[in-house]
Amino acid sequence: MVPRSAYISSSWPKIEFSLFLIGEILSIPCYIFIVYHTLTNKRSRQSLHNHVILILLFYNFLQLILDLPMTIGYSRLGFVSPFSHSLCLLLQFINFGIWYGGIFLMFWTSVERHILVFHSNLVRTTQKRLLFHYIPLLFFSLYTPILYFYLIFLYPCNHVFIDNGVRCGKMCYANSLASWFDIYDSIVNYIAPLLLIAIFSIVFIVRFVKQRRRLQQATTWRQCRNNRFISTLISIREIMIVPFQSTFFSLMQYFIDSL
Repeated sequence: MVPRSAYISSSWPKIEFSLFLIGEILSIPCYIFIVYHTLTNKRSRQSLHNHVILILLFYNFLQLILDLPMTIGYSRLGFVSPFSHSLCLLLQFINFGIWYGGIFLMFWTSVERHILVFHSNLVRTTQKRLLFHYIPLLFFSLYTPILYFYLIFLYPCNHVFIDNGVRCGKMCYANSLASWFDIYDSIVNYIAPLLLIAIFSIVFIVRFVKQRRRLQQATTWRQCRNNRFISTLISIREIMIVPFQSTFFSLMQYFIDSL
């Protein structure tokens, strides 16, 4: 008789694959619904705080329809399928360029909400909106995609792809770039943005609580015009930061152990 634990262990990959697949199928219409209603509603489309959310949704949608299916397929099969060099390059670009781009967008969101809530005068004119909204948004949304597009597609190195490695194995530039780039990549492109997201978010909450107390005599919590906007930003920050926590502490432990 086969032990129950062994049966569960052998069945779990199929269960895991089914759960991920169901979640992915259900999330696709949700993405389309949110983007459609944001773009078709003039007020939502013109709201400055929605611009970064739309780009984040686009980045996450790319991961949802391209990276996630390949990842769960690899988890179930043990190899990359379908396997091609072009697809491998695309998966590596999404996993690094687009993934890190989402982190930097969340960092900018944590900064910009201070501007939109407490210093709205900085975005009242066209020139100020260009300086304090559009230029930073453009930079933080394109910095890592451009960086990793060059490293993955244009950097001169010999690509070696394997079908039994996650995302077709190690990227070729990793063996030829200077060792300092790994440190720069980990700290500047990952750890620092996450730390700053947490810091700016905590400061934002503290500032808002103080402002709320000052306004309580003149308005209620539900009547505060920033309530929904602030709740949305906090919720997005929590959704983004939670999955990074385990990786963040693992990286910190790695650097501590290497000292």
